[in-house]
Amino acid sequence: MPDKSELQLDPYLNGLNPDGGLPYAPGMPTFSEPTLLMTMAFIAANKTKQAQPLIEWILKTRNPNGSIGLSREFPREGIWNTSLLAIVMHQLGRQAERDAAVEFILRLKSIQLNQSQDNDINTRLVGWPWVPGTFGWVEPTAWALLSLTLAKKADHPRAREGFYLLEDRCIPGGGWNYGNRVVFGHTLMPFWDTSALALLALGDRNPDLTKMNLDFLEKSLPEIHSLLSAAFICLCFSRFGRRTEEIRNRLKTMLENTEKENQNFAHSALALTALAQKRVLTP
Repeated sequence: MPDKSELQLDPYLNGLNPDGGLPYAPGMPTFSEPTLLMTMAFIAANKTKQAQPLIEWILKTRNPNGSIGLSREFPREGIWNTSLLAIVMHQLGRQAERDAAVEFILRLKSIQLNQSQDNDINTRLVGWPWVPGTFGWVEPTAWALLSLTLAKKADHPRAREGFYLLEDRCIPGGGWNYGNRVVFGHTLMPFWDTSALALLALGDRNPDLTKMNLDFLEKSLPEIHSLLSAAFICLCFSRFGRRTEEIRNRLKTMLENTEKENQNFAHSALALTALAQKRVLTP
């Protein structure tokens, strides 16, 4: 199995658009998410210098309030990407940019809803939304918590409530859906990538919950053939000391067999980050 020195990241720079950023797929415009995630991959592989075009695109795309949007064309959409921005700026040692992003994240709140018999979650807990002024969901909350933890803000009241939200949203048998656990009396399906991301965000806060969900993900391995899910699970297993040989081999095979025209740079970036074996999402 290759170590981080053998990872070939430079070919992914061939997918850069003329503006220096990355699209989700070849031929598409540049977006923040794949650009930020690929920058993380280069950081994880100790190849930050090669990522300079990506970094320059990110710095030029930041909003004056410290956030970053979906793209330069849509600066106020997709601001959940600000959590990715904070992580990248932290790992680059750019404290001013990181702190500005973190302050924006702390100001961004999901709305509260009245309790309903339709589901059994605590709708009064405040986390983070995909879109401002909407309900809080597992994934944007998890990304926000990852960025706050790196910035040593895990004890902030907003972070503490975010941790409670993730714990509350865990499906009783293990795993996380996008937000709800049960709707109209039916338990929802857990998603592997969402579950691994939530575990990464929770860290060592709840050992029993962590063990249950790690066991759930390990039992699910034979069914997992998605690059995105495999990447998140590899990152998660590495973080919590579970064996990663099988999932790492699967990631390498997936990357090698992905045809150029079917490339998803965001998913590939997460896989490369997992294979690099250097933590960038967690302390």
